[in-house]
Amino acid sequence: MRLLLWTVLFFVVVAVIKIDLQEGTLPLAEFYEGDCVQIVEYETVRVKVTPNDTIHSLFAAVPYEYNISQSERLTLFFRYNPHLEKQSLVAGEEVLIPIKPVNRCEK
Repeated sequence: MRLLLWTVLFFVVVAVIKIDLQEGTLPLAEFYEGDCVQIVEYETVRVKVTPNDTIHSLFAAVPYEYNISQSERLTLFFRYNPHLEKQSLVAGEEVLIPIKPVNRCEK
């Protein structure tokens, strides 16, 4: 009889551990007060363009703080500088270069 009880207890513990590992202990936990919408913005640096500058030379001068592909960085660059999608850089112009993401919560 003892063996049967220990076997049942063992299988219950194994089932609880399995469910915990697959679904997590806090699947319905709410970490923010109320309804929160995560918004990702980017901290930017304002850079003045000099003659013979390219977008890639500006990227080299102001490195991104996280691993990101070149195409993603270009997408972010054009998001903050939409006027440059159809024109080239002009000496003396100031552009914004994103350097790191900043998460914020908006209700």
